[in-house]
Amino acid sequence: MTREDRSNAAVSETLGYILLFGIVTLSMGVVYAIGYPALQSNIDTNVFESAEQNFIVLQSNMDRVAFDQTPVKVLKLKLQSSAIAVDNESSMTITYEANPPRIIPTGEIQFQKDSKTLTYEMGAVFKQYPREATVMISKPPIYTSRINGQDILTIGLVSVNGDSYISGKGIATLTLRHNSSDMEMPDTSTNVTVTINSAHATKWEEYLDEIGFSINTPSTTATSVTAYMNDTMLILSEHVVDVDIS
Repeated sequence: MTREDRSNAAVSETLGYILLFGIVTLSMGVVYAIGYPALQSNIDTNVFESAEQNFIVLQSNMDRVAFDQTPVKVLKLKLQSSAIAVDNESSMTITYEANPPRIIPTGEIQFQKDSKTLTYEMGAVFKQYPREATVMISKPPIYTSRINGQDILTIGLVSVNGDSYISGKGIATLTLRHNSSDMEMPDTSTNVTVTINSAHATKWEEYLDEIGFSINTPSTTATSVTAYMNDTMLILSEHVVDVDIS
């Protein structure tokens, strides 16, 4: 082989390595550009679905603490670039008989991942998607029944007391402690009016209508719903749970 042939072979081999390296690099770039967003989307979806299941457990734990079945419950929740907070934004006002309106701050626990949220409020759990699409995924201990021809309204109101916030990629620990419980039950049937102030007022309106309340449409807005039920036996209990996030 002449010197020129050896030189051409070396150049060809070098070009081959360069082309191979370029193809491998380009392939890795394409895989990263296309595959990584899909992988991250799946991770985010799994984190939110796991949080949703944890909020169902949270609802059960809140009920057990609220109704004094156990004084303290602890729940751990993976954050993975999300946030969870306790605040006192929501409230319920209850009026019956000749009593003055009873205003009860109910609070909420909210988990947020990107543009999706989960909320525990007044014993119910809500899931909110982008563009304001909200679903009540678990119902509150507020229900109606009929015994011996008499309508009965039971309101087991679970209030959240606290003011804490945590975000990041670690694990959040929610500590639930029983604070107080109070029960009222009028001796005779009465007319009951409830007003719920909440970011999920529309879903509360649907739920109250579903269980037999009449909606006071002129007094109902996107953040407040007023409904009433006449001639019913009322069983009202308020349970306050202290919630701390660390």
